Amino acid sequence: MGREAFVFFVNQKNKVDGLTLDQIKGIYSGEITNWKDVGGNNDEIRAFQRPEESGSQTALQKLMGDTPIKEAPTEQIATGMGEIIREVSQYKNFKNAIGYTFRYYSNEMVKNDQIKLLEVNGVAPTKENIRNDSYPISSEFYIVTAGSTNPNVEKLIDWVLSEQGQQLVEKVGYVPLEP
Repeated sequence: MGREAFVFFVNQKNKVDGLTLDQIKGIYSGEITNWKDVGGNNDEIRAFQRPEESGSQTALQKLMGDTPIKEAPTEQIATGMGEIIREVSQYKNFKNAIGYTFRYYSNEMVKNDQIKLLEVNGVAPTKENIRNDSYPISSEFYIVTAGSTNPNVEKLIDWVLSEQGQQLVEKVGYVPLEP
């Protein structure tokens, strides 16, 4: 039990530091196609997507709601999260790229210092902003027990919610419920 955020990222050298939710929807619907329209350089936006069955693509679809997602050219569909982060981080080839992932994956698994996470609606995806729910695309994750009668389930939940359990949640890269 902790918190996680869905984040958007660009190459470190992209001068855009943040987008609004409406701008993100505009980019992924194909309505906004140039970085100059969102405060960046006059450069076409290369909006990477993930395959249909991926968790992050499902998160994008949920974020987009009724707004249809523009079909991405095959070369802009990254098969793995490491690939999408690598593609966006390569400034020489993809300085105009944008991608998305879960904060845990970008910070803990890939650790690529060539990307920067964008603010959304003026709020950075920091641990504190995710914890206090001010970052607009964050949510809690839970332990699902499916009605188990195992007497240790309650002990496990209590431990995960304890100070030690929450420290482990943070140590592995997620955001604990309490600081």
